[in-house]
Amino acid sequence: MFVLGAWVYLFAVCASLFDVSDCALSSKASGYNESLDLKPLPRNNLLASFNFEIYSDLAEGYDLVNGTDQPVFLAHYGLFPRSVGQIVKSTQTHELHLRFTQGWWDSEEWGFLPHNGKYAGGTGVEVWAWIAGESYDEAENRWYELVNALSGLFCASLNFVDSSRTTPNPISFHPDSTVSASSLIAGKGNVSSSSLHLFHGSLPRETVCTENLTPFLKLLPCKGRAGISSLLDGHRIFDSRWQSMALDFVLMCDSDYRCRLHMTQKVDVVLDVLRSLQRRLSPVPKPPPAEELQCDTSKSYHSDSICFPLSTPDIVNWKLSDLFGRKIQNRCLLDRVSENGVSSYSVCAHITPEWHLSREGGAIVSSTSSKACFSLLENDEFDIGFSTSNSASVSKNEPPPVYVQRSMTGRGQQNGGIQTIIYNPSITDSVSLIYFESLPWYMKPYIHTLAATLSNSTASKSTTIKREVVKDILYRPFLERVRGTYLELKLDIPPEARLTLSYDFDKTLLYLAEYPPDANRGFDVPPGILTVLSKENNGSYAYAMRTSSLLLSLPTPDFSMPYNVIILTSTVMALAFGTIYNILVRRFVYEQDVVRERIPLVQRLRPRIMDGISRWKGATAPEIDKVDPGADANVDDSLDEKT
Repeated sequence: MFVLGAWVYLFAVCASLFDVSDCALSSKASGYNESLDLKPLPRNNLLASFNFEIYSDLAEGYDLVNGTDQPVFLAHYGLFPRSVGQIVKSTQTHELHLRFTQGWWDSEEWGFLPHNGKYAGGTGVEVWAWIAGESYDEAENRWYELVNALSGLFCASLNFVDSSRTTPNPISFHPDSTVSASSLIAGKGNVSSSSLHLFHGSLPRETVCTENLTPFLKLLPCKGRAGISSLLDGHRIFDSRWQSMALDFVLMCDSDYRCRLHMTQKVDVVLDVLRSLQRRLSPVPKPPPAEELQCDTSKSYHSDSICFPLSTPDIVNWKLSDLFGRKIQNRCLLDRVSENGVSSYSVCAHITPEWHLSREGGAIVSSTSSKACFSLLENDEFDIGFSTSNSASVSKNEPPPVYVQRSMTGRGQQNGGIQTIIYNPSITDSVSLIYFESLPWYMKPYIHTLAATLSNSTASKSTTIKREVVKDILYRPFLERVRGTYLELKLDIPPEARLTLSYDFDKTLLYLAEYPPDANRGFDVPPGILTVLSKENNGSYAYAMRTSSLLLSLPTPDFSMPYNVIILTSTVMALAFGTIYNILVRRFVYEQDVVRERIPLVQRLRPRIMDGISRWKGATAPEIDKVDPGADANVDDSLDEKT
């Protein structure tokens, strides 16, 4: 073990000082790729897509899937993060997909989602995985072990993904790994009794923040200190209009059952350029000077003294460091290099001819009127500047295959409904898709109220479910406090048609302990998932998108009542206790005793003190001072008689 650790350490030192290609022993060695794509969007927005890929060494699939503590297995952690490898090994995870998403993607303005929505998730946290197990219960236990381990690794609340938030085996997801890898679960190329089980869970209430980004960067070979990952600052990323972080783990195998671990990490961000520049130039908001205003000259009242500012200025000039607060700190020495010694994975900008680029550092790989790519150099900071006099001129954004809108209907605290509108903008082609919904158990839908309304320019509205539109329905009812409702629809929407799906549901009164601290805010309902099927590739998945999450208002008790009960009970107990205590402890006496007892001690002791003093004086007086009054009277009488 010590020798193995020494070899891994020497490999890392060699890669950091020289080149991975110089340290690699053969083509079977692990690899790391990174790239950054920049694309200006309408209304002065910028889409930045960070792409990271890590490959492990080739090995027997049995060693990778089942996992052993042999050096053959441990050697795969040269570049591949061991924290992820140990989790997927212990839980027998064949494929893992994790998403952290916040914000709202404007499909009408920005068009397609990055990567056709493959690496975008719903609001909050979303996770799904294929797990091996001889039985469903065994695979389910491994699923809960997996989400608990991911919860600790990414500082997220994935440990709350229990049976009520888990959906097994939905058809809206398909594996990315090769087919031959499914036979590697128990033996070298032998099909076993084990099978793969798909589990999906989501937490729409989860807030994505820096606590999730930091462990995400720790999985990269350069840890966010070099290469394009050095731009990923939490203060800039989470100040965006939309951002998504994705982590995909896939086991890739060839026909000889030799496999490698493949992990993809992606960060897609839509930044508001004007807001980012304003916060950098003027942290305290204040009106711009008159000479910097860009006026709308199309207004009839425009003059030298009257200016109506443009909502999105046409003339813009900014650099990448202005938006992210820093330059790219040279290149990561662990990424692959080309023959000329520079990084073969570049920073690319997708622009129109009206945009002008300027660079600082790096080298030019290719440059056309619509795309310019640059490579990073060792020990060299890189920055790129954008300037144009017409910011509305951006690369053409292809519209998505469908538009979707989802909302709540109804009123009151007893029941409600959900309405989903799916629109096909194509004029000639129909769209085949799968619509997936997972509802919490406290929403009790009535499947008999499910209605599909199709409306277009050639057909009238119809509220019946037609077989030419709704091809198939998969439904699993809820079990109270055990599992939620699972609903999947296979749809075929004609050109320029609008399909409206609606159904009713009842609301459930929860136990007191089941309400969150901010119960009056409402309960988050996971977004629906639309998976568009490709007609050219035999129904493979071509595009994926999510609806917005919903906010459900449930019957909520008056949480001030427990406080009122506590106060009232405490008052009654205080009165009762005080009365009983007075009866048991208080001593009753007569009033004169109370008056006498209230005489101060000095006044009560004064007579005794004075009496003692008088007695002491009487004992010390001379006896001559004592005269008998009766003797004096007798003397006077005798004198009278003699006279």
